[in-house]
Amino acid sequence: MQAQKITEVIKSYMQCDAIGLQALVLYGEWGSGKTFYCENNLKAALKDIDVKTCRVSLFGVSDYDEALNRVIASSLPLSDKVARGAGVAISALVKNIIKAGSSILSEKIEDLGIQLTLKPDLLLPLLDMKKVLVIFDDCERSCFARDDRTFLGFVNNMVENYGWHVLLVRSKPLSFEEDNSAEKAVMRQIAFEPDLQTLYQGIVKPRLQFPEQIDFDIDDAIIVGIKGSAINVRALSRSIPAINHVLGTSVLVDKTVKSYGRARALSDFISYAVRASAGNTPKMPDISNKAVNMIDNSKVIEYENYLLVSKALAPLTEGGKVSPNTIEKSFKEFVLANNPESSADLEARDIENQWFALPWLEDDQVELLANQLEILLTEGQYSLTWFYKIIRIALNLIDLGFWDESFREKLLESLRLAANRDPKCNADILRQERAMADDFYGMNADQIMDELISSVKKEESERALNRISLELSDVDGDTGNTLSDLFKEAIQSGYSRTILNVPAEYVAASIYEGSAASQMSLHSFFNRDIKKYSDDQSLTEAIEWLRSIDDRLVKVGFKSRMGQLRIKCIRNDFKEAIAELGERTQRISEDSDTDM
Repeated sequence: MQAQKITEVIKSYMQCDAIGLQALVLYGEWGSGKTFYCENNLKAALKDIDVKTCRVSLFGVSDYDEALNRVIASSLPLSDKVARGAGVAISALVKNIIKAGSSILSEKIEDLGIQLTLKPDLLLPLLDMKKVLVIFDDCERSCFARDDRTFLGFVNNMVENYGWHVLLVRSKPLSFEEDNSAEKAVMRQIAFEPDLQTLYQGIVKPRLQFPEQIDFDIDDAIIVGIKGSAINVRALSRSIPAINHVLGTSVLVDKTVKSYGRARALSDFISYAVRASAGNTPKMPDISNKAVNMIDNSKVIEYENYLLVSKALAPLTEGGKVSPNTIEKSFKEFVLANNPESSADLEARDIENQWFALPWLEDDQVELLANQLEILLTEGQYSLTWFYKIIRIALNLIDLGFWDESFREKLLESLRLAANRDPKCNADILRQERAMADDFYGMNADQIMDELISSVKKEESERALNRISLELSDVDGDTGNTLSDLFKEAIQSGYSRTILNVPAEYVAASIYEGSAASQMSLHSFFNRDIKKYSDDQSLTEAIEWLRSIDDRLVKVGFKSRMGQLRIKCIRNDFKEAIAELGERTQRISEDSDTDM
């Protein structure tokens, strides 16, 4: 029930003679705004009919007396007369006890040197509660209130014997099945439905920092985001710093992106932020059943979108602080991913939108979709954002039999083309994309991405080594460090053959001219890493390359006594590496002869 209707019900309840009447129950999920409603909307509305609210939190309350003391303490404020001095008459103190409640006043009485003991239930007949609604909140957070039979007996006593109007605020409704305690004490249970507008205007908006220039209804966008989070007021409050950071991002006011796209992105981000604060982020769907996965795309899409901002919102799930820089970067990526500028990305989004409707498509419609995707793959102009999504759709088409297995290679070639055309795309970026996906798209998709990363890394290594080979004059004391790093990367990545692109004379010059650190770095490579050379087809070439470097070192000699020592070590590395690679060449040759 919406807040306005609930208020009308409670107004009618307050206008009834409470003797013989029963209590009301207001229930709703944790964090749904029940307390805010009671303290603001309900309190103000009841004031109009001359009714006060006495809200009592039962959090931590363990027994009858403590609960009653809280009621007395909350119903009437402490009189200032108590503090005027020790000469106050006992009758006046008793009067003030009635007004304030024994639990709050006890310390002040003791300060005056007066000992007075009074059971709280003795004060009940003296309290005028005809125009007061007693609200017991946090019922599930009290061991006393969790015992329904005992607590409802307490409530029934207040209502039946003293004519109180009582509202119990709970997360779940009371059960009437086990015994008649609830039935005797409670006349009606009301389900609480959050009022988005009220929550937004009362809790959220006053704490937000809006941009000066915005070209869409930002209030509406925020409310849509809150609605999409399954509203939790406490989580909403915790997410406000993150929302403020988003409101301060440059992309939110970037008019090169259509306003509706920015508004939609803001709504989605806020929804994810509130859910992260509540520990209810989108979970990776079960993709083991391919048939179900292809039919039900909603959870897949939701998780894909969340991945773009998951890093920025991760601290919220642990109660930590978000990083403004991380939010700025993540939100920009989020906006641009969902509002592509290039025609290829727009085409990719169109294909994906059609794929969402897969269960309703006939074979000929899927054929048209497959043709559309094939053209997109041939051109290879889509951005990195679409790599995994395109892989998923392509693999689905293969699984459905619209493409055969050989199309995997065409898919991989298209991804290579797209990666090469994007100057921002490199092996490290692809690795980040792979890590962020976290096996979400399945083993086959990850395998294709791994092949792409391997291919891109190989091309990067080749370009780097080729660049060095064209810059033979640029040898200095640090060149050996650069070469060593490149050589190690090539060996570790499985592209051993690429190191041979660097001329032997250039390597020799780098050793000769190198500083001590540079020479020792190359010594480390030739002593250990070169022995991991993995391209069996070029082992003979590698051996000749090492011999050529050694020959040139003999010719150029050395520049210092310590340099002589280090070069001697490197030449010994060559000798050992040549011997080991030679043995491998011999074994391969023998194995080949045996097979024949």
